Amino acid sequence: MGENPPLPSHIDQAPIQSLAGPADTRHPHLHDITIAKGLGIFLVVFGHLVTGWPPQGNDWYMMLRAAVYAFHMPFFIYLSGYIFAYTDAFARFRSNRSGFLLSRAKRLLIPFFTFGILIIIGKHVLQNIIHVDNVNGNIFTDFLNIFWDTRQSAAKSIWFIFVLFETTLFLCIVMTFIRNIWVIFVISLAMQFLNIPDILYLDRFAFYLPFFIAGMIAASNLEQWTRLLDKYHILFVVLFVGAILLTRWLAIIQISVLLCGFLSLPALHALSRGLLSRSRFFETLGQYSFAIYLLNTITIGLAKGIMLRFMSWDYGNFLIFFPILLTAGIAGPILVKRYIFSLWKPADDYTN
Repeated sequence: MGENPPLPSHIDQAPIQSLAGPADTRHPHLHDITIAKGLGIFLVVFGHLVTGWPPQGNDWYMMLRAAVYAFHMPFFIYLSGYIFAYTDAFARFRSNRSGFLLSRAKRLLIPFFTFGILIIIGKHVLQNIIHVDNVNGNIFTDFLNIFWDTRQSAAKSIWFIFVLFETTLFLCIVMTFIRNIWVIFVISLAMQFLNIPDILYLDRFAFYLPFFIAGMIAASNLEQWTRLLDKYHILFVVLFVGAILLTRWLAIIQISVLLCGFLSLPALHALSRGLLSRSRFFETLGQYSFAIYLLNTITIGLAKGIMLRFMSWDYGNFLIFFPILLTAGIAGPILVKRYIFSLWKPADDYTN
C-alpha cells in the first residue's frame, strides 16, 4: 500500500477538543477552529468588562460592546455546532443514547451549576466589601434563578453551557426522526417568530439554535466550505463589516444579531484560517477557552471591585480600568487553570 496522503494545511494530527467536551482522538485537530475559539473567547471577555452601570464618558467602548454583542455569541455557538458535526456526535448518541447524554450532562451541567453557585456565593459574601454587579437581595432566589427565571440570574454570564446542553439534547431527539439537517435548520428559523419565555434559557436556546445548525452544515461539507472561505475571505469580511455598520444605524436588536451573526460566521472563520492563523495569542486563548469562559467574570469582577474602592471608572479613568480588566479576564483564568485547578484532577478535567 502507498503512503497516506498529506492532510490539508488546516489540519494536523493532534486530537480535537470541543468548546465544552472531551478530546476526540478519532478526528484530526482543526487548527483554524482553535484560533476561532481564541478569537471568540476574546470577544466574550471584551463584552464582559462592563456589566451594570456603564462608565460615563466612554461611549466608544459601549458602541464597540454593542457591535460585538451583535455577533460574538452566534459565532461561538456556530463553532460548537461545527465540532458537534465534525466529531460525529450524533453517531455516538445513536450507538449509546443514555451514555452519551449522561456524559454531556456531566460535562456541561456540573460546571454550570458548580460555577453558578460559586459566583452567587462569592457575590453575596463580597457585596458588603467591594462593588458587585447583578446580585439579588435573597441568595436562595439567586440559586433558583441560575436555571429558572434566567433573566434575573446573578450568574447569567455562563448561560452558554446550559444552552449547549439543551441544544445537544434537542438535536439528538429531533435528528432521530428528521435526518435532513436543512429541514431542521428551517424549523430553527421559524422558532425565531415564537414568543418563548426566559425560563431555563429557552429563549436563548431558540434564538441561537440556527447558528449551531449552521455550524453543523458547514462541518458536514468541510472541504467545500473551507475552499469557499479561502477563496472569498475578503468579500465575507467586507459584507460582515458592512452589516455591523448598517445594523448599528438601524438599531433593531433581533435583526442586528441575526444578520451580523450569520455574516460573522464565514468572515471570522476565514480570518481564523488566514490572517490570524499564526497567532500564538489566539491559539493559547483557544486552548484555554472553556476555563476562560467559566472564570472570566469572576476575575474581572474581583479586579473591578478592588479598583473601584480606590477610584471611579468614569471618563479618563476607564482607560486605566480597560487594560487591567481585560488582562484579568484573560490571564486570570489561565493562571487559575494552570496553577490551581491542575492540582485537583476533577477541577482540571471539568475545565478542559
